[in-house]
Amino acid sequence: MAPRNPTGDFLQFTVGGCLFGSGIFLFLNQVIVRSAWQSSGMRGLWGGPRGWGAGGGLVPFGTPGMGLMMVPLAIGVCLLFAGRYQRWAKLLVWGSLAALVVGVLNSVRISLIPATLWQLTVYVVMIASGGGLMFRSLGAYNDTDRTDSPASDVSRENRGEDESAALRRELDELKRRLDDREG
Repeated sequence: MAPRNPTGDFLQFTVGGCLFGSGIFLFLNQVIVRSAWQSSGMRGLWGGPRGWGAGGGLVPFGTPGMGLMMVPLAIGVCLLFAGRYQRWAKLLVWGSLAALVVGVLNSVRISLIPATLWQLTVYVVMIASGGGLMFRSLGAYNDTDRTDSPASDVSRENRGEDESAALRRELDELKRRLDDREG
């Protein structure tokens, strides 16, 4: 195994992180996020201009029925604070929050700004190479070769042996040294 170079690994990780972050930033700069109401235009329920409704619905914002999710959430929070039926309370709270998140994400429309093939290639190469450099800089460090563990004081020629046998031998050596000092 090649000797480690912590400074070089840190520099490699930093450069990889910059490439990865820049690629993600540039790619996400090409994304437009709109609510369902904004993306559907301003046509009303019967096709008239500036009416209520997101694509023909009767609700001006969000997903219809989102307010109803507050009822089980409120019941769950009430039960949590009352200290009763903890399992049901947690189920109601987490279920309501999950349904709210799904409802919000369902009402979001995501589209990409047109980009050239060159731009897309640069984004993908930056993200992939940055991630690869970061993983490569961390790849030399595994748990078996740690130098800060107590078992690392065992000499290198004992590495192939069982750790417990090497530790016993080291303890016997320390006992012998202590006995020599006392006697």
